[in-house]
Amino acid sequence: MGNAAQAAGEYRIRHAVLFDAEVRLHNERFRAATGIGPRDRVLDIGCGTGQSTRDAARAASAGTALGVDLSAGLLELARRLSDQEGLHNVTYRQADAQVHRFPPRHFDLCISRFGVMFFADPIAAFTNIGNAMRPRARLARPAGPRHRGALHSRSSGQPSAGRPTAPVIPPPCALSAH
Repeated sequence: MGNAAQAAGEYRIRHAVLFDAEVRLHNERFRAATGIGPRDRVLDIGCGTGQSTRDAARAASAGTALGVDLSAGLLELARRLSDQEGLHNVTYRQADAQVHRFPPRHFDLCISRFGVMFFADPIAAFTNIGNAMRPRARLARPAGPRHRGALHSRSSGQPSAGRPTAPVIPPPCALSAH
């Protein structure tokens, strides 16, 4: 990690409480829109200090939540906060989601509050993530700037156990550079 990235990570750790408070309303809307079910296996990309991962773990009480981030320092804080909250169905891994070998066809839902906007190669990243998703899995992330805060999601649109459905991540061959 370069000096600027390291400094940014250290700043984010020092001000984690302030940052989480600042995005509270956004996080509440994001959490509601994800539609996490009690048995879901959730992958959180770019989890930072783990606020969205911990929220996912609470919602997936009989499932699991895996938070992934590049920053060891942010993940260390995420683990401490999860331990303080007594969450036992959450884990964190330092990894680059673009290339990390996730278990194939494992996750029901991929969430990313802010992380996916930093991919150097979005096609490779979403292809890799797509391989880790089960059939009919869902992806939830905030939309880009031109959508002014809308939630972007992909799914087949098929109803699932009374939960709102976000569209399923298409198989990797369906992703394109468009």
